[in-house]
Amino acid sequence: MKLPLMITLSLCLIACAPPPSTAEASQSTSSDSVSTLAPTSIRLPEPFIGRWDASPEACKATSEMRLIITQTGLTFWESAGRISAVTITRPDDVTVQADFSGEGEQWQRRLHLVLSADNQTLTIDDGKGGVRKRCP
Repeated sequence: MKLPLMITLSLCLIACAPPPSTAEASQSTSSDSVSTLAPTSIRLPEPFIGRWDASPEACKATSEMRLIITQTGLTFWESAGRISAVTITRPDDVTVQADFSGEGEQWQRRLHLVLSADNQTLTIDDGKGGVRKRCP
């Protein structure tokens, strides 16, 4: 479906507009300020960031268990997700909601991520995930 030129240009201008200042955000209602500030505040804690795989040996090769985590996204073997929400229960225990795409499909997925005490093992509790080791 093609959008008329004026609508397309209007959407581009809205998308490129700078975010409101802190003063502007604090003047809006609490529900408005949450939605306005949410895109810049969706970040995973630093200990989750990195490359994870089935084992340290798997890190040395191409592996189907590979998972790369950034503060704003997750990349699995054949899919990638942009994080849309993060709930931090503890510094080593978060729940992530992400919008994924891969192999021509799109979906949303919720992942419960838990780090070991030494931050070297990541457990993904989503019914599919399993356990991964931090790659060097």
